[in-house]
Amino acid sequence: MTHSPHLADTEILARGNWPGPADTGPPPPLTGFVVSGFSPMAAAAADRCLEQVHGAPRTQDGTMRRRAERTAIVLGSRGGDLETHTATAAAVDAGKAAAPLLFFQSVPNAVVGHVAKRWGLAGPVICFSPDDTLGDPLGEAVDVARSLVAGGDADEALVLLVEQIGPDGEAGGARALLVRPAPGAGEVTS
Repeated sequence: MTHSPHLADTEILARGNWPGPADTGPPPPLTGFVVSGFSPMAAAAADRCLEQVHGAPRTQDGTMRRRAERTAIVLGSRGGDLETHTATAAAVDAGKAAAPLLFFQSVPNAVVGHVAKRWGLAGPVICFSPDDTLGDPLGEAVDVARSLVAGGDADEALVLLVEQIGPDGEAGGARALLVRPAPGAGEVTS
């Protein structure tokens, strides 16, 4: 991972990735998400990240462990859900109706809603496509997260970066970071 100058004033509380070193197959399936690995990868990375700080999202009796009213979610993806878009285009090209679930999951914030509900995250949500010319999708996502905190909309942010195809055509993956401004970041001293 390259070091982003945007992380200099950022405290990273936890990290999660899909796939991880021991992962050999697809990510665990998500109810309601079909055909594509985009949403399952995003959810798996988010779960791995958030579990480090909060443990399991629910207790054994099913109640929510923690409600994070002021945790934002920022999802960045250059390509979006390519498998869903390809399946939808193939159905339309063949004169068939696209599966209704494909429309629902083609919106990147569908998986973000799943993560937010699962973990009780009630802060703002932003999904965006990083600028290819800047070459720093993590830095852009952290900047968005920092602006949400600076504006008073959140105390921390779950940053998700999801790509189904890597920059050199290799298999993609998902990264998740739970971040907040470092103590004293942005303070003006005289």
